[in-house]
Amino acid sequence: MFTKPDTLRLPITISCLLLSLTLFSQIRIASPYSRFGIGDLSDNNNAWNNSMGQLGLALRSPYHVNYMNPASYSAFDSLSFVFEGGFNGELVTLKSNYQSVNRNYASLGYLLFGMPVTRWWKTSLGLVPFSDVGYSVADYEEFPESGTVVRLYQGSGGINRLFWGNAFQPFRNFSIGFNASYLFGSMIRENQVLFPDSLTALNFKEAVYVSMNDLYFNFGAQYQAKLRNNLFLNLGAVFAPTLQMSASTDLISTTFLLASDGSESVRDTLVITEDYKGKITIPLMIGGALALEKNDQWKVGLDFKWQNWEKFKAYEMSDSLVNSWQINAGAEIIPKIDNYNNYLARIHYRLGFNYQRTYLKLRGDNLNEYGFSLGFGLPLRGMKTMLNLGAQIGMRGTTEQNLIRESYFKLVIGFSIYERWFIKRKYF
Repeated sequence: MFTKPDTLRLPITISCLLLSLTLFSQIRIASPYSRFGIGDLSDNNNAWNNSMGQLGLALRSPYHVNYMNPASYSAFDSLSFVFEGGFNGELVTLKSNYQSVNRNYASLGYLLFGMPVTRWWKTSLGLVPFSDVGYSVADYEEFPESGTVVRLYQGSGGINRLFWGNAFQPFRNFSIGFNASYLFGSMIRENQVLFPDSLTALNFKEAVYVSMNDLYFNFGAQYQAKLRNNLFLNLGAVFAPTLQMSASTDLISTTFLLASDGSESVRDTLVITEDYKGKITIPLMIGGALALEKNDQWKVGLDFKWQNWEKFKAYEMSDSLVNSWQINAGAEIIPKIDNYNNYLARIHYRLGFNYQRTYLKLRGDNLNEYGFSLGFGLPLRGMKTMLNLGAQIGMRGTTEQNLIRESYFKLVIGFSIYERWFIKRKYF
């Protein structure tokens, strides 16, 4: 007889996605540059893309959810289901002209699902970070009258992205797609002026709490041309229109005394602003890419993205941000995927490079970032499930003009589960 496909798995999938929301509330970054704009942008944390220099606009795979270009979902097998998840860790060294400090953190990186709806319509669900805020910076000054004065700047939070993606194949070798995302999150920024040498001086604290949420759409297209002998040329393009994201702000300014044990005793509340509503602009983004690949043997590609951050506004106020752009290049090599007697030949070897001019220009210097990445896809025996390992080393910023240079080492550990779901099984 015939049995129906397992209809209980989709509710379980959605439940896992929703339960993971609590894991995204932790601090996921340690960067003083996340103080500006909407924080440090999280373009892609997928171990597959990250290992290839965050390459992805022209890549297609039935085994991975490539949410960088939603048109890529059309590569999903019409009878299979893809589930991916992973964790990120980072070790950061912050260096100025005066000192060097190490920071580290670990967090849930991504949770992704992909599946077919029809032969020409494929869909995806995912939960990923959109931006991160996490910093703590202190500035010390000495004055003859008041002694040491400490200016402390702290921030945490960020924006999360819960998306539903769809891809369609209206013509042979041509796909279009979109991600309908719900952006949500909060950021806390605190500025303090402290007088640690005095028990009677009034210290000052300003705390700004910003909550954000809105719908966000981005679109993509891919064209795949067959050249010869299983050699393909892929072209990709992405576009995200400007979003005026809804936000509300609470602001509290207080003065307080510091006790000898470090506890605070509030004296006056100077300003209270509750639930002040406004808009935060997420500007337009465009990108294009090409990739060359040979089925189950190798692939190589190049991406370019540009975003109009000069149009950024928060509550109708402009910032000193500049337009950003980035270049990503990467490759994946599989020596011999069907050689079951040689496991090393079946490993997916990945490497990449990325260079970015970020949206920050501080003290006349553009803040640039570059990184090198390396990774491996380790197939499990007898299955199409894979363990993905990725590592990246890079640098952002400079110590010139009394700025801070970040040197980082990132590690991504993920898995991709590929299962045949939508098959009616026959029993005799």
